[in-house]
Amino acid sequence: HGLLYGDGVFEGIRLYSGKVFEADAHLRRLYDSAKAIRLTIPVTPQQLLSIIEQHRGGRFSLTPAGHATIASRRYHESSLVLETVWRVDGGRLVVDDVLVGGDRPSLLRRVRAEGGDVDVDAWFEPAFGTATERASIHASGELLTASGVGVGVLLQGPGDWSVTAGAARCRFRAQAATPPAFVALGDADTSLSHDGASRMFEESLRTWRERLSRCHGVALAADAVSALGEDECRRQLAVSAAVLLGLQMDTGGIVAAPTTSLPQWPGSSRTWDYRYCWSRDASLAGMALVRLGLTDDARALGDFLGNVLAAGVPVTLRRVDGSRPPSETERPDLSGYRGARPVRFGNDAASQLQLDVAGSVIEFACSLAAAGALPASLAAASSRLATWTVVHWNDADHGIWEIRGDPHRYTHSRVMQWAALRAAAAMAQRGLMRGDGETWRRTAADIHAAALPPDGAPLQLHDEGGGADAALSMAVSNGFLRPEDRRAAATLGLIVSRLVRSDLVERYEGSRDGIADRCAPFVFPMFWLATAQRALGGDVSRALRAAARTCGALGLYGEVVEPATLSPLGNYPQVQSHAACVLALTEPDRGLSSPS
Repeated sequence: HGLLYGDGVFEGIRLYSGKVFEADAHLRRLYDSAKAIRLTIPVTPQQLLSIIEQHRGGRFSLTPAGHATIASRRYHESSLVLETVWRVDGGRLVVDDVLVGGDRPSLLRRVRAEGGDVDVDAWFEPAFGTATERASIHASGELLTASGVGVGVLLQGPGDWSVTAGAARCRFRAQAATPPAFVALGDADTSLSHDGASRMFEESLRTWRERLSRCHGVALAADAVSALGEDECRRQLAVSAAVLLGLQMDTGGIVAAPTTSLPQWPGSSRTWDYRYCWSRDASLAGMALVRLGLTDDARALGDFLGNVLAAGVPVTLRRVDGSRPPSETERPDLSGYRGARPVRFGNDAASQLQLDVAGSVIEFACSLAAAGALPASLAAASSRLATWTVVHWNDADHGIWEIRGDPHRYTHSRVMQWAALRAAAAMAQRGLMRGDGETWRRTAADIHAAALPPDGAPLQLHDEGGGADAALSMAVSNGFLRPEDRRAAATLGLIVSRLVRSDLVERYEGSRDGIADRCAPFVFPMFWLATAQRALGGDVSRALRAAARTCGALGLYGEVVEPATLSPLGNYPQVQSHAACVLALTEPDRGLSSPS
């Protein structure tokens, strides 16, 4: 099960992402580990590169040979199997794309003609090592092999391949009266018959539908149904569930987004690499998986985090195999998406202290415990995190927004540390976790007192004030500010008055990170705001409708949104946005509550 998506934001370039990839010098090491953790490597580096380096980035395209237009693009129901329909003279060409997992993962492209025969061109131009090494390509009838940087792939088509100047082409005729044709890309040792490709395609589609069928009976929040309608809520949950499953590795880890350097504003330098597992994002995704009834997947994610956080220190991010990420580097030789530079590999947030991590992780552990699925590794790590938080809660950090430069004492970090210790105390009280629950409870009270402003005043960004922070809506939804506390309404009022523009939500007030380029409004705080308004008994319809309008044509949420067109921006699709969607549209878990 992989992730396939295409959207207008990419100007017709279709990105194929397997589980995760590093399109840099680490490719060889990741490829060596592919059999152990089942990474779908070969197709992804060149397809990512084609977005951030259009001239040298490589391609793997399959289109009608003559004039054609795309009539529609959608996912098959309850799956991430992508259907693209081309309108051609006298008929249609239908291309279905699926990544199939297993020991030898492959990308299958099924081609069908309707209403008449269609001539089809398949082009393959690999760009190994982020276009640093010329590919070696060899054609033998319907088989094509390509290699570079120690990686070998095999491409099979329904016609003979020809090779010219590092690119390969296969032209064939899709006939309306015959079974579908297949183009398959996979490991160099993989070879598929037509019947084998057809079986793999159908099995993958069936597997998707079986997995996602578990989400059909999820309880929807009544006000979400009132705002969006039940059908739209179900559709958004199905897509979000598919994205969360598609971005999760067999190791349990989940990548925050499968892309790097897609800017947070057109042409800007806000280009970050999100192809890693953030402890915070993973925890929110895990809570969403529990809410969706995908408990086994949530437990695997919890076990992954338990191992990553075994030392009890709030690790910000890791690779999805649990290892340390590379240092952040820039590639000035790559042109960037629509000229947005620099292109970055690695993320310096890995070295930041982000104290809110403990809250997200332990709340996820609490959610798993309520579902009877808490792994021992996460229980142990949560206990150590709580003990560490008792000592370090007053430290300065870089916060949820990963602001580079000097650390501050961010209020959101305090709120989440309070939540961490409250949840840990609740689990200790019930014998679900070892540790000094009484100390955790007392320290939570100290944090609460330190973070509270004068009665009636709103929470602000950090100790020095700093203005509105969209993340502080969490203080209302998680109970840090009780509904009857005037500071709850004041905090949401400050967020709405200072950060909401045309129903979109900026992340915080002012320019804090020293980067002159503009940042677009964020998606997941829109869902957080709706959840907080619900906690105060308010009307969530406006916030939910605004958030729902920001998904792309295929229902995928980006990290941020372009205000004028409501097109997704930033790395895409983004786990935290889809997790926030799930948590906002569904009824909350009530199996384990914190002590009063």
